[in-house]
Amino acid sequence: MRKYGIVLAVVAALVAAWATTSTSAISSPQVFSLLSRDSGTAQPINGFIWDRAPRAGDQFGFADNLYKWAGTKRGAKVGTDQGIGTFLTVTESGGTQVFNAQANLSGGSILVSGVITYTNTSESTFKLAVIGGTGKYDNVRGYIIVKQLPVGDNSNLEFHLLP
Repeated sequence: MRKYGIVLAVVAALVAAWATTSTSAISSPQVFSLLSRDSGTAQPINGFIWDRAPRAGDQFGFADNLYKWAGTKRGAKVGTDQGIGTFLTVTESGGTQVFNAQANLSGGSILVSGVITYTNTSESTFKLAVIGGTGKYDNVRGYIIVKQLPVGDNSNLEFHLLP
């Protein structure tokens, strides 16, 4: 009987340790916007270089610089992001993609992922799940709204983070 008590105490201690380490490093909800600008450093994946319309299965990588953003004016550089998109469906008006990205900011990183539906317009908007982070964003959750801007390869990234 004593043996089971020791095992139960060890299991309880492990669960308590896991629960303590699975909490987020942020203590209150945070909302902030960043401007994402293509850094020009992404490399082609499997030969797809945007020289033709994409097909299901085509992939692309990206690497962007992130700047403070107040809706109309770019501020100081605050980080970078990188990721990969995989086309699932493609039509004349848009399609769907699996999208995974990591934003590297001062003090930590934020990982986002999801399946998006996009349109072939200059101002497509979509939402991705925040699935975790590191450093000051350790175990964060929430979502990010990505809005492609009409000028250049720029996007507004609106982060909605929950502890």
